[in-house]
Amino acid sequence: MKKLFYILFSIALLSCTKQKTQRPDNLIPEEKMVRIMADVHTVEALVEAKQLYPDTALMTYNRAKREILEKHEVSEEKFRATYTYYLENVDQMDKLYEIIIDTLSVREAKFNANNTPEPIQETAGQ
Repeated sequence: MKKLFYILFSIALLSCTKQKTQRPDNLIPEEKMVRIMADVHTVEALVEAKQLYPDTALMTYNRAKREILEKHEVSEEKFRATYTYYLENVDQMDKLYEIIIDTLSVREAKFNANNTPEPIQETAGQ
């Protein structure tokens, strides 16, 4: 009886595991997805920093996201399909986010370098 229980439990456990999603034909190339996601995260940070009302923030974010997708010439459907694929393939999503984080770090460094205040110089006559 125990043997039957273990067999049925094993079958039930195996049937619950999700099979990996096949890579869609229309998947956005990784480099392009990194640029899109970096732009999306930048917009999220800017909207959050403005401390808008939640409904206003959502409308602002959605409009900016549409503009990002238009800029990269990607449809909402293609973006969602690609994002869903990465959500279902966690290892690949982790690799993608390592690159996204590096990209955002470089952007932040460039921004900080361009927005560093000039040091105050003392004049000789003072």
